Amino acid sequence: MAKFSAVLVIGLAAIAVHGMPLQKRIAQTISDSTQQWVQACNKAGGGEQCSNVSVTAFSTLLAAAGPCDQQNSADAMIDLAKQLNNDPDMIKLAQIFAQQPRNTPTSQAVPYCQKAPKNTELNGLFQCQFQSADEQTFVGGLAVGSPGTIPSGQSVPVSPPGSCAASPAGPVPDGQQLLDFIQDLSAGTTASA
Repeated sequence: MAKFSAVLVIGLAAIAVHGMPLQKRIAQTISDSTQQWVQACNKAGGGEQCSNVSVTAFSTLLAAAGPCDQQNSADAMIDLAKQLNNDPDMIKLAQIFAQQPRNTPTSQAVPYCQKAPKNTELNGLFQCQFQSADEQTFVGGLAVGSPGTIPSGQSVPVSPPGSCAASPAGPVPDGQQLLDFIQDLSAGTTASA
């Protein structure tokens, strides 16, 4: 009887686990997102400021960051580039950073910032989403069309879902850095850079 009960309990547990919805966290190595920017910043003479801005920036890719934190950090990256003779590589890399997908704790799309950036070089840029993210539901259970599910300055949902200027065909493969994914660094940058 004990064998039968143990088998029954294990079997029922397997069925229960199998029937539970899976919420996979989609993550990346966030420090990789600013490495090339730091190199360009150091080359331009930014020194210690490069690391400070970088750490703040890549921390905004964590799942708990606010919807505008990434854009604010990209603005700070461009502010420093402007202090360093408008370094074009730093500006271009900040534009790519602004589009890097953010970690998602629930495999749902991450809401978009709803305010304009400080620097015009970031106008029209917003983060891509990771490929496995549910593009119909955003973190917090928001349905497409709800506030935060359409980027600032746009009136219709992103098409194709999960895309951005640097990855216009669609979302970025899970965990990948956008810089590794795009072939042309000028892709997804604005004309004012």
